[in-house]
Parts: sequence; C-alpha cells; structure tokens
Amino acid sequence: MTSRARLNLIIGGGGVLLLIMIVWAVQAWVTSPTHAMSLRIESARSTLERRRADLLGQSRLRERLAVYVDRTLGGSQEEVDHALRAALSTIGEAAGLSDVAVDTSATREVTSPGRRDFKGAAGKPLRDEVDFIEAPATLRATGSWPQFNTMLRALSQEPWIRQIEGLRVVGKGKGEAVEVTIKVRTLFMPNRSPDATPAKLAVQWPDALAGASPFLLPPPPVEPAESAAGGSQPAVPGWQRWRVTFVGRIEGVDEVHLRAGRGGRRQLVVGQAIDGCVYLGNRADPDGFDEAMFRRAGQSWLVAPGATFADRNALAE
Repeated sequence: MTSRARLNLIIGGGGVLLLIMIVWAVQAWVTSPTHAMSLRIESARSTLERRRADLLGQSRLRERLAVYVDRTLGGSQEEVDHALRAALSTIGEAAGLSDVAVDTSATREVTSPGRRDFKGAAGKPLRDEVDFIEAPATLRATGSWPQFNTMLRALSQEPWIRQIEGLRVVGKGKGEAVEVTIKVRTLFMPNRSPDATPAKLAVQWPDALAGASPFLLPPPPVEPAESAAGGSQPAVPGWQRWRVTFVGRIEGVDEVHLRAGRGGRRQLVVGQAIDGCVYLGNRADPDGFDEAMFRRAGQSWLVAPGATFADRNALAE
C-alpha cells in the first residue's frame, strides 16, 4: 500500500470517527435532553391540570357548603342553643299561642360516614373531624286550631335547617283549644357561622289543615219545630231550615257558618256537607258581596248571608 493510499485511509477513518462523535454528541447533548425536557414539561402540565381541577372542585365544594352553613343558626353550641330557643318562641308567640315553652336537649356530634377510608397517621385528622352537630329542641304551647296552623305554617317557612321528629296535638275541653308539642332537630358546623340570612321558604299549605278543628264535637241534633196543632211536623223540610250567618275566607280558605234553631250551629269548608247539601265555596254577587254556593240532588244554588236554604237562588247549569 502506497503512502498516499494509507493517508486517504487514515483521513477517511478519521472522518467516520468524527461523524460518529458528532452524532453521539448531538444525541447526548441535544436530542436526549430535549426529549427528557419535553416529557418533564408534559408531566408538569398534567400535574398542573390535575391540581387546577382539584382547586376548582374544592372551590365548588366550598360554595355548596357555604349554602348549608348560611342555613344554620350559628357556629357554636351556645349560639345555636340561644338562636333555636328564640326562633321557636317567636314563632309560637307570633301565632297567638299561649304558655309557650322551649326546651333544648344535649347535642350529638356526627362524624364522616367514610372515616374508615382515611388510613394511617396522615388520615387521622380527617377520621377525627366532626362533620356537623345536631341540636334538638321541644316546643310546647296552647291555643286554638287556627293559631296552631299559623304556627306550623310559619315553622315550615323558616329557612334554617330542621327536622320535625315528633308532633303531638291534644284537644282541650270541648275542642276549642289544643295543646301542642313539637320536637325539632337542627344542625350546625363547628366554628362556621353563617355569612347571610336566606329568604323564607315558599310553602304550599294544604287546604284541609285550614279547616275547622277536628277536635270539635258535632252539634246536637235540632229538634223540629212543633206545628200549631201541637204535632211535631216541621214547617219546612229539615234541610231548608239552615240559615247562613257568615260567608267569607279564613286564612285564605272559603268558609260558611250555619245556624238552625237553638243549639244547631255548623261551620263548613269546601267539600263538606250538611243534610245532603254540599258546600262548593263562595261567589261574589253583582254588588261584590260573597254568597255561599251549595249543591243538592243535582242542583246548584246560592244563599246570601242572613237567608235560609229555603230562600236559595238556583244557579244555571
């Protein structure tokens, strides 16, 4: 091999070696670090997205939790005890009830139902954390049936969280008055006081509860008027003797009061009947005064206040 050929071989080998070193250097110092950096950036981006989602989830959770906190009566046992007593007493007295008394009982702590999922020392704070505390109370009072309904409706409209655990109503005397006992339970979250007072709730109150007291005894039977000959034949059919003494609305419910002879008194709400005459409600006459509507034997008619069923005016079918 000539010296020139040997020189060319050395130069070619050196060029190949130099090319290999350049490729290795590019991979080692440029390509590999760039790929590794891209992987780290992608991992950091994924971690950042997960953290952002966690933060958004926590923010939404705090907002939802704040809604419940605003519906509590306070953040401590003393605060809630005082507010619960005041709220129930105010509701009872505003309804006109008498002998209003409110008693509170011992509170009960409620922990997380998933506390078993918090393992180890790191999960101990979550295992021991109290989710909320229940505070029970009992309201006792005396009053009329309408006053009891007013109190119960006002309680159902209150915005603070509550659970009615017991309701007991007992008639007194002849049923004009009732004794009421209501057991209520509310809750609060320790050291978290409400920031706002929500508006009262809109409640659709059942019409049946606004009627006459179920404790009132039915009126005694009315003795038929004696005829001039001394017999016992009534002057008019028995059902026509009823006279309308009042037509109006009590607590938003149509009501009519009737009287027949001595001791014969009745109060009817829509749907109730007397001697086969079904009360249909009230209708205003051309002058704007209410008249009571009844239906009997397939015929509907009106009776004005002060008139008897015998003075009825038929309604066009």
